[in-house]
Amino acid sequence: MAMKTIHVGSRLHIAPESIVFIKADISYSHIFLSDGRKILVSTHLMKLERRFGDKMVRVHRSYLVNPEADIKITEKEFTTPSGHKGLISRRLKKNLMF
Repeated sequence: MAMKTIHVGSRLHIAPESIVFIKADISYSHIFLSDGRKILVSTHLMKLERRFGDKMVRVHRSYLVNPEADIKITEKEFTTPSGHKGLISRRLKKNLMF
């Protein structure tokens, strides 16, 4: 059974399950993968949010998080197993509540 991949930029397609979170950087996005790799793509966060649909959750103006990933969530931030931290917006925190 083939894993469904999503176009993230250039000629790159990634399976949503392999992504932990995505961080915005002006018109670029840094994609952090579960195997520890980090990929820079020239696609902005809003376009990636539309492409991933409900597979990624917007938790801050600068972050998309995979709700299935192994992340720790506190009141104002999230932490990945690799030690990366990101902010959680007061208004977008409701997106993480399932």
